[in-house]
Amino acid sequence: MRILSITAALALGFTTPAMAQDINFGDDSSDWANDGECDDGRFTGEGLTSTPLLEEDVLADATDCRTAYEAGKLTLLGVAADGSIDFGNDDGEWSNDGECDDMRFEGPGMTSTPLLQDDIMRDASDCREAFEAGQLALRGQGAPDAPGTPDVIIKGVNFGNDNGDWSNDGECDDPRFEGAGMTSTPLLADDVLRDATDCSTAFMAGNLTLRGVDAKGNIDFGNDDGEWSNDGECDDMRFEGPGMTSTVLLFDDIMSDATDCQTAYEAGALTLVGQ
Repeated sequence: MRILSITAALALGFTTPAMAQDINFGDDSSDWANDGECDDGRFTGEGLTSTPLLEEDVLADATDCRTAYEAGKLTLLGVAADGSIDFGNDDGEWSNDGECDDMRFEGPGMTSTPLLQDDIMRDASDCREAFEAGQLALRGQGAPDAPGTPDVIIKGVNFGNDNGDWSNDGECDDPRFEGAGMTSTPLLADDVLRDATDCSTAFMAGNLTLRGVDAKGNIDFGNDDGEWSNDGECDDMRFEGPGMTSTVLLFDDIMSDATDCQTAYEAGALTLVGQ
């Protein structure tokens, strides 16, 4: 294992995709995963299921959607190759009410009511206004913080905020941590720095520790067991900087791209996010 000592605070984070085409397909937690049809409402094309699309299946049918996308049978709905967004029209039942109802988006500008397939691309004015105000992002690219939401910082650790889908449920969903206080569900990059109350509470109770960072601030870079190790780019979401990959960051690559990350870190091309 590769370990390097640091003296800075232990605030970690992640990098989000810069382009719409750097797609985060999520995981296979959907009830309909691995059935050969994509159930994620962000997509369109012949690879999409013909059954109703549900909010809960967004970012939860990764294998089916990735396979169809790479085969040319899917495209991102209303997102051009250059990343420009077609917001659609205002034909939805809930348009022009000041809240975005389009399940392609996430962030503080979204409605708190259930999201329906019928509202995809049918709440243009609400969603465009919130997006341009920095209160929305395309799902899978990291939800923006609610305006004025301060990060929770305790004992040098930046826990972020409670803007995650699974915040305040009594379980920590931030993949930077490990221990008895963690959720048993799949961990996603979207939840990094987005479950502050749950994670800080468990941390202070001694039920969590930072993954790969000991009490003295030593970084354990891990090993080279990752699929993308030794390609000259760091894929570990604990870091940021010009030494990082531009592709989607996955939980499986934490502490599994040691050589790339340590080389870039020692060259000054990476830092732990937040430092």
